[in-house]
Amino acid sequence: MRQFLEIKSQHPDALLMFRMGDFYEMFFEDAVTAAAVLDIALTSRDKDVEDPVPMAGVPYHALGGYLRTLVERGMKVAICEQMETPEEARRRKGPNIVHREVVRVVTPGALLDEEHLRSGEPNFLAAVVAEGERPGAVGLSLLDISSGEFVVIETDDGPTAQAELARFGPREILAD
Repeated sequence: MRQFLEIKSQHPDALLMFRMGDFYEMFFEDAVTAAAVLDIALTSRDKDVEDPVPMAGVPYHALGGYLRTLVERGMKVAICEQMETPEEARRRKGPNIVHREVVRVVTPGALLDEEHLRSGEPNFLAAVVAEGERPGAVGLSLLDISSGEFVVIETDDGPTAQAELARFGPREILAD
């Protein structure tokens, strides 16, 4: 749990999928959220204690479908993998807890895997900047990471910027 909490502290705004053997486990609020969104069982660790830790998990080989569902619901997901086997951890000096690291963070606009993308649809990530050198000016940049398409637009007013965003339909918008 200490390892999970340490890694979670580095990604507080992401749902952390923590690889433990053949499953990606989620704990605390991440487990409660994932169980509701993915319609999976919510259970707990240490059921005999006064305040058990909520837990939910999905098989590692089925990550694709679950990840797509979470991202389509607008969630940011951090994937934490085991960087060594349990046998390697036991041979190592010091604590023999399997070393884990976040290997990727997935958001709606930063989805790259073909299996997760909607066929034939762009997957734009948009950035919006207002209040540049000209009063009322709005700058937009849109990037479809999956295809490499990049668009930059500068407008003199908010309604035009909103219309452009509606036209491109980004999956995710970054704003200051």
